[in-house]
Amino acid sequence: MSSPVQPTRRQRLDPGAYARHPRTGIRTDMATRAAYSSDAGIFRRVPMGVVKPSTVEEVREALATARGRGWSIVGRGGGSSVAGNAIGRGLVVDTSAHFNRILSLDPQRGEAVVEPGVICDDLRSAAAPFGLTYGPDPSTHSRCTVGGMVANNACGSHSVAYGTAAQNLVDVTLMLADGREVSVAADGCDDAAIDAKLRDLYSANEELITAELGRFPRQVSGYGLHYLGTDMAKAIAGSEGTIGLITRMTVKLMPVPAHKALCVLAFGTVFEAAAAAAALRLPGVATIEGMGGDLLDALRSKQGQAHAGSNLPGIRLGQTAGGWLYCETTGETPEDAQAVAEEVASTVETIDHVVVTDPVEMRGLWKIRESSAGTVTRLPDGGEAWPNWEDSAVPPQNLADYLRDLYALMDRYGLRGIPFGHFGEGCVHLRISFDFQSDAGVAAFRSFMEDAAALVSSYGGSLSGEHGDGRARSSLLTKMYSPEMRGLFEQFKLIFDPDRVFNPGVLVWPDEVTEGLRMDPQQRMFEITPVHKFSKDKGDFVNAVNRCVGVSACRSDEGAMCPSFQITGDEIHSTRGRSRILSEMFRGESVADGYRSKEVEEALDLCLSCKACASECPVNVDMATYKAEFLNEHYKGRLRPAAHYMMGWLPLLGHIAHRIPVVPRLVDAAMHIPGVSWALAKIGGLDTSRPLINFAHTSLQKWFRRTRRAGSRAADVASSGKVASRGTVVLWPDSFNNSLGTGPAIAAVEVLEALGFTVEVPDGFVCCGLTWHSTGQLEMTQKVLGHTAKVMRPYLDRNLPVVGLEPSCTVMLSDEVTELSGDPDVARLSAATTTFAALVAPVIRELVDAGDLVPGDITALTQIHCHERSLGDPSDSAALLEALGVAESRIETGCCGLAGNWGFEKGHGEMSMALGERELFPKVREATGEVIADGFSCRTQITQGTGKQAKHVAEIVRDVLAGQGLCTGE
Repeated sequence: MSSPVQPTRRQRLDPGAYARHPRTGIRTDMATRAAYSSDAGIFRRVPMGVVKPSTVEEVREALATARGRGWSIVGRGGGSSVAGNAIGRGLVVDTSAHFNRILSLDPQRGEAVVEPGVICDDLRSAAAPFGLTYGPDPSTHSRCTVGGMVANNACGSHSVAYGTAAQNLVDVTLMLADGREVSVAADGCDDAAIDAKLRDLYSANEELITAELGRFPRQVSGYGLHYLGTDMAKAIAGSEGTIGLITRMTVKLMPVPAHKALCVLAFGTVFEAAAAAAALRLPGVATIEGMGGDLLDALRSKQGQAHAGSNLPGIRLGQTAGGWLYCETTGETPEDAQAVAEEVASTVETIDHVVVTDPVEMRGLWKIRESSAGTVTRLPDGGEAWPNWEDSAVPPQNLADYLRDLYALMDRYGLRGIPFGHFGEGCVHLRISFDFQSDAGVAAFRSFMEDAAALVSSYGGSLSGEHGDGRARSSLLTKMYSPEMRGLFEQFKLIFDPDRVFNPGVLVWPDEVTEGLRMDPQQRMFEITPVHKFSKDKGDFVNAVNRCVGVSACRSDEGAMCPSFQITGDEIHSTRGRSRILSEMFRGESVADGYRSKEVEEALDLCLSCKACASECPVNVDMATYKAEFLNEHYKGRLRPAAHYMMGWLPLLGHIAHRIPVVPRLVDAAMHIPGVSWALAKIGGLDTSRPLINFAHTSLQKWFRRTRRAGSRAADVASSGKVASRGTVVLWPDSFNNSLGTGPAIAAVEVLEALGFTVEVPDGFVCCGLTWHSTGQLEMTQKVLGHTAKVMRPYLDRNLPVVGLEPSCTVMLSDEVTELSGDPDVARLSAATTTFAALVAPVIRELVDAGDLVPGDITALTQIHCHERSLGDPSDSAALLEALGVAESRIETGCCGLAGNWGFEKGHGEMSMALGERELFPKVREATGEVIADGFSCRTQITQGTGKQAKHVAEIVRDVLAGQGLCTGE
């Protein structure tokens, strides 16, 4: 029985409400065109327009408009294509936004009918309740579309078991340039004229087709003409959008294995891993994935990944593996799956292996492999590496020899790269350190590509194993196929597309491999010296922007990146889209106004500066920093938005206000008198749809001066004999806890003193500069840091730890300030900074272990601040809560939606609240225990969105200690 299914995605809002972009119709604004100028490859083509259709009729109308304007037509799904297949100079038809329904799912037949924009993981999720899955699963399965997978004949890690997208295609419907739809099934095409031409093409050339095509499963280069004689629909797969636009497909669904195990094998060299792979195609083996040993070094060089891969075999023995194989095995019982895994381990000689059956541990290991495409674009030493010879394939028995020769070829050109891929099927992915910054480097790139094409052909291989040829390799098909075969390819295209409208330059009549490179020397027509050091990018803002290779992790609903994209689904609001627009700005052609560009300002406006991309992006693109650099230049010498003054200067304004008696109370009252607060928001450039914040009547610093004599409380506690004296710490009076809401800071002082610490609080103005940084006032940020370093010097000279309470400020101090300042005192301050949880967690654990503190029985919902999640270490807070006996559940969507000043700025209020409704607000409303949020913004957002009050972890600790008489407060 067939049943309609609609995949569940996070709530999408019409981006037109925020960025003045229409949901329907062709968008020709430069911001959109720039965002779509590249995919995950190295090429750029600025389109004339972009359309996001919802229906077949809208596709037809868009094609008619394009034909009328003389534009070419390119289909695009998630834009994760590595070969430049999804870009073009005409009209880009993006099916991922709205043309993405699962039309029916038939569990009995094991088939699903889908529109092209359906995300791979959505189809798999829809099939899962029936015990089924869609077999092809590229590493981008969380954001690539089924239409794009079929167009490129994608495969993925489980192709050993499930085959290619072509092998999982039942039928496909294409829209041709004249607006007609034609359907192709196994037994032919429903258009009689096209069907006859296809049959004639095959019958007249069967001997040639049999000799050159279909020689091994991963021979994806060119058109799949060999299928014309057996299953005509499959010949459409891998046509890369060059013959028409897919409007619907029927695809196979496969039974999900009852049980799985994962055997990871470690080898001395990657060549040994490659040689072993062919021998492991055993019954019950679903994957034979390979990785070079230096991939782990590259991964560990990324933000937050210092200890990644510690559970890989070989690492446990203190050995350095040169390569690994991932072999997933299946069985009717857990014992069956494990037995196959053990058989795999005994089949080949290794230096070590591990068999994993726990699903969580398996998922963690798979994440290492699936992040490879992004990880290896930055080599362990920070060097750049690029795709283009990233998808070659040979018969599996030839892989080890081919790899050795490929390494020798790279050595000859002075190139480096880290291999990974589907070794069991002879497919190797590789990012290579091509030099695109000089004409000589580009010439060497072209020469290498020609030699590599000749090399893989000499092994009976294919230029492409699953990514398609695109603009990366189409011009090199002369090395692989005879002139006669290439002539057949041209005939095949012309049967469907006689006017050569679809995706010109791909597969036939190809673009040259050096045409339109995104990173060629022309990219640097407009450049400045940035304020940030960009120490990991050779001090170069362009190099930093080029970190984005386009693997599109920012377009996934997994994780916290990128909030604005997750709510709008608009490419402009993805980290990748913003990177592409910045890249075009530096080129100075399409985006011609440099740092004065309104297109760039608009694209960056909805960036929350949440920092999720700085860690979750496989190459650590840091859009918050790029936004700060842009705003710094954009408003240099010009009047800024009022919110930049109101919110950016809030720390200093709050400090001054608290030095004048009565003023804090007056300010707080004014901010909550309806008419006055509205006027203040209007004048200050703030969003009038939400209430203003509270202003503390007494600052933390003033409270501390009035209630504490240096060390008195800690001395009293120590003399009581309950806890030992633990030395002196400096509590950082961040602007939020000092001037706006002092409750968490007062609780922190009480806890620290109760635990035996002597607490000191700096009395002058100190600030990490966060609010100036987030509004792009970087010179002022540097001045603030310089002043702060002078105030803090006496504490630093005493080697005192500096304890931070506000996660955004703590991360700013510990991670980012050294990129903005060369002051050695700023570096010392950064090194001295620690979090409240990191300091307190081991002490609480010590008291619990000694029996001096009884853990509570508390449940809590925790909102981890986005900066802590990205650049900090949430495990310290988790350890503290665990020691206290708090059963913690976490919000998984990342940023709360307020993001400091962002959610208060004019025009951001609606989206800010919508972001809260993704997960945070509903779960807070349902929570029956404590709600914990260390960030001031997070607590404010929770209160304004739900009416509930969240607590800082310091307040939780204080309450637990007070309940057992260990903390008496004031």
